Amino acid sequence: MLDLPTLLAVLFVGFAALTDAQERRVPNPLVLAGLLLCFGGRAQVGGLHGLGDAALGATAGFLGLLPLWALRQMGGGDVKIVMVCGAALGWSGAAHVVLLGTAVHGVLSAGMAFRAWFARTMGEAAPPAATVPHALGFAAATWAYTAGFGHLF
Repeated sequence: MLDLPTLLAVLFVGFAALTDAQERRVPNPLVLAGLLLCFGGRAQVGGLHGLGDAALGATAGFLGLLPLWALRQMGGGDVKIVMVCGAALGWSGAAHVVLLGTAVHGVLSAGMAFRAWFARTMGEAAPPAATVPHALGFAAATWAYTAGFGHLF
């Protein structure tokens, strides 16, 4: 059984992934609602200690992706998604989501590059260049982490 903050994270990344796939952005009101709900859920479950854990997790998620955002390899919405996951799952969960989500995104991107290469090799017109929304990788990583898979440490 998932505790309240974990359930909120699972639901949030689902909404964020759908929104990012459709609109190629993650709206700030969705992120704000996610942060407020996850901080509230952590406070409900763990009191002041839970709030501190949520703050540490959100900070870890933010700092974990800040360099990629600064290098323009990732959008601000992706950083905000991991902040919400960190608020719900704590610093360890945020670290797992950053590492696993980045790996999942890399695999998805490699698959798309392979698809384009294969089309060119077969003499077909290459599909138009597209990017994979990072939220999909972070959603998959969050779901795997909350299901008990992908615990790296």
